[in-house]
Amino acid sequence: MLIRVERGDISSFDGDAVVNAANNHLRMGGGVAGALAARGGPSIQEECDAIVRRNGPLALGQAAVTGAGELAVRCVIHAAAMGDGPPTAHSIRSATREALRLAEGRGVRTIAFPVLGAGIGGFPFEESARLMIEEIRAYPGDETNIDAVVLYGYTEEQAATLRRLLS
Repeated sequence: MLIRVERGDISSFDGDAVVNAANNHLRMGGGVAGALAARGGPSIQEECDAIVRRNGPLALGQAAVTGAGELAVRCVIHAAAMGDGPPTAHSIRSATREALRLAEGRGVRTIAFPVLGAGIGGFPFEESARLMIEEIRAYPGDETNIDAVVLYGYTEEQAATLRRLLS
């Protein structure tokens, strides 16, 4: 599976799926979640609310899938690396794996990830990115239908860090 880097607003991604850097209550407030909600419309939050009403909050490190509203993707995968607790190396690794697993189960071929836990969550950007890249590379590449993972850096500095970690 190809891993590449884009700089900019992940809510503009045009592919099969986009990952939301979610909290475990699936409240889409600020950061990546806020950008996805603003561009995608209210249906994404409504689906998140229905998931939490049905099942309760996600465990840290878990993920859930909703429709994508007005986004240029088929679905949003909400990777809960934080929420009732701060993001940790374990929750970031687990949320990354779960997002890939859910994507594969839905036939996703191209998926975009933000760096989980590094914005509002306050986890060090480079450390989170390194953990995520390790998990993506460890995912069963020869056995997956996922062709491409796009890692988003909002700033040029973040994108440069991601490119350096991938080299």
